[in-house]
Amino acid sequence: MNEIDEMLSLYGLSEKRSILRLLDDFQDEAEIKEYCWKVLRTYPDLKKEAWLIGLEGGDYIYSFEGHYVFITDDIWSFNLIAMKPVLKLLVEKIKALKASGE
Repeated sequence: MNEIDEMLSLYGLSEKRSILRLLDDFQDEAEIKEYCWKVLRTYPDLKKEAWLIGLEGGDYIYSFEGHYVFITDDIWSFNLIAMKPVLKLLVEKIKALKASGE
């Protein structure tokens, strides 16, 4: 098991889903990344729990309101992995934010 798999397992995210396929009406990963971070930053208890940093970015576990998300954020790609209810919550907020023009 590599370090990322260990991190996912530790936070119960090994078999969870990606947000990317739920936001297929967005232009690209850069747009999804922008909106994901805007929404995540609205949670006052957002906390970085664990991370692996590389030269070009990193992999992170964040928590908010008792939920965990795994984020890959580097110069090549972005992805957010979470349990289905958490993805649903974030997708609704992201789509609402985009619709509002912010």
